[in-house]
Amino acid sequence: MTTIAWDGTTLAADRRISSGTTTYSTTKIRRTGDGRLIGATGDFGVCTQMLDWLEKGGERPNCQDSDRWASALEVLPDGTCWMHNRDSRWPVEDGFVAIGSGRDYAMAVMALGHAAEAAVEVAARFDPGTGNGMDTLALAPATAGAVPEESIKLVA
Repeated sequence: MTTIAWDGTTLAADRRISSGTTTYSTTKIRRTGDGRLIGATGDFGVCTQMLDWLEKGGERPNCQDSDRWASALEVLPDGTCWMHNRDSRWPVEDGFVAIGSGRDYAMAVMALGHAAEAAVEVAARFDPGTGNGMDTLALAPATAGAVPEESIKLVA
């Protein structure tokens, strides 16, 4: 499984995937060309399909059957977070959220005021489905309406 955590600023995810009793490392979160942050947990094949769909569009993949499923987080450039599961999506109205097998550990850590990175670190300590390092992505700083620095002149 996995742990993916969003703390309102940073999306953090462990790197562990498994096949039987063997574990491997991979990246489970992405930054899209339009600045969204996305990450998925579940059966890795279905996760890849869901991430590709969130990034490129097209027909929504079948995200859940009896043996293969995926859930995803999508963070818009304005910080709005959406949860995707099965055939639906809904806004996450809390300041933080976690998905995956280590979500309960991660949620508790963030509820105590810690960052997404710390949440995934604690989940990796206690959840056997979480581990193999971590990837993080932060939202790009807001630039709407910003004045280019080279156009600012100081007046004495």
